[in-house]
Amino acid sequence: MNNHLPFTISSENMADKKNLATIKIYIDGKEMLYSHQNIIGAINAFLPYLTNDDLDELMLRFHTLKEHRRQKEYSALLEAREKSIQKNRHDT
Repeated sequence: MNNHLPFTISSENMADKKNLATIKIYIDGKEMLYSHQNIIGAINAFLPYLTNDDLDELMLRFHTLKEHRRQKEYSALLEAREKSIQKNRHDT
């Protein structure tokens, strides 16, 4: 792939039921390992190439993702409290 980005991306379809894709990112010809730091670096490297509309869409997706996580955390907290209350009950 010949582009002006400082890295390349290849995608290969996996032959399974879900038809998932694997993403491989190469920087300076070497495959980037999947670590939090490397993923953040790759995302930050893409940002200058995005339009304002792209950034607005990403901001909305990030907000939605964070809100979904907050709801899941709250649900897990309530579930843990309920289990704790039930566990501490003693039948007499």
